[in-house]
Amino acid sequence: MLWISSEGKWKGLSDLWKKNNETVFIFWFDETLRQAQEFISPEVTANIYFSTAREARSHVLENKPVIFAEHFPFKKREQELFQNLNLQEVKILSALDEPLFKRFGADKIIELMRKTGMNESESLEHPMISNAISNAQEKIEKKLITEQSAHSQADWIEKNLPA
Repeated sequence: MLWISSEGKWKGLSDLWKKNNETVFIFWFDETLRQAQEFISPEVTANIYFSTAREARSHVLENKPVIFAEHFPFKKREQELFQNLNLQEVKILSALDEPLFKRFGADKIIELMRKTGMNESESLEHPMISNAISNAQEKIEKKLITEQSAHSQADWIEKNLPA
């Protein structure tokens, strides 16, 4: 699911939780988890199951819907975790204003989406979007020699993909 902005994505996350409060939300980066907690009201956040990817365990996720709140820059890393957690289907929330997408010219797409009348609270889902994200992840994997860990997507890109 792709939104124009992170604000729209956080609203979407909240709406998805309201539809099924058993949903587990997983974050690759600590900073993204913090942003979600800040956006969503404290009384709701206390009841939402948030986890970082490094802390996620399959026995905790069993029989619950799992949603990732962001993409990791490597497709291979995502796929490995999905397999380790025995996830058959994965939904990932993304926003075009995230550093990963800005790296690949998201500003032009945001402008186009706004011109077509799309608002911040609407999301897009389409195989073409998933394929474009997958292709971007593969390009990143090919460029990287060694990976340095980071607490945010922006920090990860800065440390691992210098301009």
